[in-house]
Amino acid sequence: MSGRVLVDRVLGALIEALPDYILVLNRERQVVAANQRLLEAFGLTDMGAILGKRPGEAFGCIFASDGPGGCGTDHHCSVCGAVRSILECQENNAPSSHECRITLNRAGGLSLDLEVLSNPAQVDGIPVTVCIIRDISDRKRRTILERVFFHDVINTVGGLHGIAALLAEGKGISPEKEAEYKEWMVHLSNRLIDEINHHRKLLAAEKGEFRPDLGMVDVQQLAREVQALYVNHDIAQGRRLVLGPLAELTIVSDLQILRRILGNLVKNALEATPEGGTVTIAAHQEADGVSFTVHNPGLIPPEVQLQIFQRSFSTKEGTGRGIGTYSVRLFGERYLKGTITFTSTEHEGTTFTASFPRQIS
Repeated sequence: MSGRVLVDRVLGALIEALPDYILVLNRERQVVAANQRLLEAFGLTDMGAILGKRPGEAFGCIFASDGPGGCGTDHHCSVCGAVRSILECQENNAPSSHECRITLNRAGGLSLDLEVLSNPAQVDGIPVTVCIIRDISDRKRRTILERVFFHDVINTVGGLHGIAALLAEGKGISPEKEAEYKEWMVHLSNRLIDEINHHRKLLAAEKGEFRPDLGMVDVQQLAREVQALYVNHDIAQGRRLVLGPLAELTIVSDLQILRRILGNLVKNALEATPEGGTVTIAAHQEADGVSFTVHNPGLIPPEVQLQIFQRSFSTKEGTGRGIGTYSVRLFGERYLKGTITFTSTEHEGTTFTASFPRQIS
């Protein structure tokens, strides 16, 4: 079958003329042809190396070999837009388009956002599926980062403006209140600078240009700082944020990034906790470092568990979110050389674990 497609001059000329990445699949979803643009984009030098493979296996998807039947059979594949697009096209004999988030097992776990349009076709009377693939990673990344950035910055600037307006009006403000408002202005200004710097670091991290600012980090102090930061936060209203066991040790890492990672996990846990529930921060000494845990009593739905670390995935539709847990793993694993995992069951609740070495080698 692959030979027929490869020598079909009309189809060959067509897939090379198109500006997108093209895959041609047989009924078993195996690659029988691809254009040069696709090979170059995914660092594939030999067409023969991907013939007979399914798309995830050809690209290097981290889940491609986990299922009993290869690409398309792992439980993660149930939420894969590429698999859905191809199967719907084959089942209905009609075009089908879905977005696909894929993480590759190379380049430090490179994540891509793809748009996959699958179309039915025939070669010598034999049905094939022609997949037109567009890399929309830059567009999705820009949209999400802009929304998150403006959301966070506008909230902080709004607080600054409100306090500044009260001070400018100056009516009925006691010296004590005036001093308090000024302290809040300093706090919010620092927060604004922190938000801008973090988004700058996130952009650098996505480009592979981030360099951690290493120093000594007191584990107990870090956990207490994060607890103090969120215990009176708006999202903690009606919920308890407590400290569990805290190992007494120091590690060499990036304090600002660790604080952001732990803060993201705590914030997500509070948002997922019903009123009256408790979120617990703990830190456990390991043979080679420390493991921070953040526990809440809620259960993450199975379909969310499968996508939780993917960029642009969010359960908060329309909020411009979808970068928090992705950035936790991006910074935590690629740059701080740790591991970010979670467990979530109905009886035990949800626990995120962020483990880091004593010193980054």
